[in-house]
Amino acid sequence: MNNNNNSDNKGDILIVDDLPDNLRVLSQILVEKNYHVRKAINGKTAIRAAQLAIPDLILLDIKMPEMDGYEVCKYLKLDEITADIPIIFISALDDTIDKIKAFEVGGVDYITKPFQVEEVIARIESQLTIQRQKKQLKKEIEQRKYTEEILHQSRSVLSSVLNSSLDGIAAIEALRDNNTGEIIDFRCLIVNPVIARAFGKNKTDLIGKIGIKQIFNKINDKVFYSLIEVVETGKSFSQDVYYKYNSLKYWFHLTVVKLGDGLSLTVRNITTRKETELELQKINQDLETFSYSIAHDLRNYINNINVSSCLLKEEIEATPNVSEDQLELINIINDSCERTINVLEGITELSRLKYEPIKPTSFNLSQLTKEIFTYLQSSQPKRKIEFIIQEDITVTADIKLLNVALENLIKNAWKYTQQTPEPKIEFGEIKYNTKLWEEKIKLTNISLTEIIEKNIYFIKDNGIGFDDQNIDKLFTPFKKLHQDSQFEGTGIGLSIVKRIIELHDGIIWAESELNKGSTFYFILSQE
Repeated sequence: MNNNNNSDNKGDILIVDDLPDNLRVLSQILVEKNYHVRKAINGKTAIRAAQLAIPDLILLDIKMPEMDGYEVCKYLKLDEITADIPIIFISALDDTIDKIKAFEVGGVDYITKPFQVEEVIARIESQLTIQRQKKQLKKEIEQRKYTEEILHQSRSVLSSVLNSSLDGIAAIEALRDNNTGEIIDFRCLIVNPVIARAFGKNKTDLIGKIGIKQIFNKINDKVFYSLIEVVETGKSFSQDVYYKYNSLKYWFHLTVVKLGDGLSLTVRNITTRKETELELQKINQDLETFSYSIAHDLRNYINNINVSSCLLKEEIEATPNVSEDQLELINIINDSCERTINVLEGITELSRLKYEPIKPTSFNLSQLTKEIFTYLQSSQPKRKIEFIIQEDITVTADIKLLNVALENLIKNAWKYTQQTPEPKIEFGEIKYNTKLWEEKIKLTNISLTEIIEKNIYFIKDNGIGFDDQNIDKLFTPFKKLHQDSQFEGTGIGLSIVKRIIELHDGIIWAESELNKGSTFYFILSQE
């Protein structure tokens, strides 16, 4: 009986003996013990069988015609393919010299006939166990060599990246108080040349050393505590840091990420960029101050012209035989003065808003909207217009600034519904994560993470609208989507609205269809 069930197979054994009865008896014993058995009746057959399919172990008789067991063993041990196969000699020869010779040619054990079954099985299993252990050890050695090679390559790549990087890179571990567990400092593990030079040190002065707290305290004592917060919370941070070393002044952009019980730091020298930004900021401030000053002075001059023009008009009207052309010229001067004053006020408002501090409070936005509608209606009592205001909308924002923004949006709606037979203006709120919210948020290109859990507010009208191809120009100062002959305006109101919404870290966008109306949406992220 031959059992070839691989799941129960305890090993592949080749039995070599020129006596069929010996082969049959030994084969039956091993098969019953769940070994897979192959048989060979002479040396040459045994060698071919071993080379074709390497067995786990060979049981080899010594006394055989043509080629005895010693010769077979020598041949197998000289062949690289079969050299590692363990060979147990089984022989009736009991002399010590025979046993010694068996071990000299490469045998691993020697069993004397007649044998005990339990002894044969024990010796076979012992050699198979040794063989398995050798294979496992070989596999582990190969795996270790492979791992070491990968590690060596990784270290080479890491070293190359660190040394060639234009950014400063470091890895540091936290040092904790033994009693409280609180972080008291950091130790440098990895430092590249760039970051070492930035701190005025050599790599060897930093690696393995303590003193990160002292280094960062020279820059900004708040940075060190920010590092601790990254380790304890896992929340990374980026920050521009000003650093003065001897007579040199640097700006660095610092990026910090948690790494185990420590941090990885990336430091980029942004001195040139930062100095350019600061210079541009100063130039912009100077320009805005200049614009504000010029606008303020011009407004005074235009006011003087306007007052003088009005007085001149009164005198001309009192003159007999006054011509219509004279009055028209005076009216043109007055209208031009009024338009110029509006533009100058817009410029002044935009300049002021850039540096306006936000003073957020909680208030009823619906009530504020009603007050604006009431004011507009009182200014034109004969005009019939439907106002729809959603009740009890409460926000947290700067009420003064938001009043300016809402007034501009509602005045726009008021103006552009003048030619609509049944004008209607609506104010409302779209709750976060509703189907309509998801639909409207797709009209803008912002990341959803920026406005998560924020409601959308809107001003909607059924007026003249505008072509959505011009939507990119909508919030640009002095850009008008309609002719002055159709609708008066300076083209600066929506720029002021956008500036106010952005001061609240919010966003504003619009949708419109020509002759069907417009809707302006905005989100206040400071809520």
